[in-house]
Amino acid sequence: MNQQTIRCGIIGFGKMGRIRARSIEKTGIASVACIFEPSISVEITYPNLESPEDVLNSGIDAVFICTPNYLIHPLVISALQKGIHVFAEKPSGISLSQAMEMK
Repeated sequence: MNQQTIRCGIIGFGKMGRIRARSIEKTGIASVACIFEPSISVEITYPNLESPEDVLNSGIDAVFICTPNYLIHPLVISALQKGIHVFAEKPSGISLSQAMEMK
């Protein structure tokens, strides 16, 4: 069986980024294609793009959104509109109306 590698992006690499990336790659079917992390205090070994939208426009299949709660909702909506599978560590919205937009 010919299995295609799932290309993942991470928005909000943060202090746990290496562990998250390692977990993605340990699946054997996924790889980290790019990330967005604005902090210069984090050691980054993956292509760090200029913005979250650059990650969403990079041709990835799935995205891990690991940002503060108030930033998650617009990124989830944008990713879903592009047909990208979304993994969010926290609530996908900060209100019921935001959550309803994602159904």
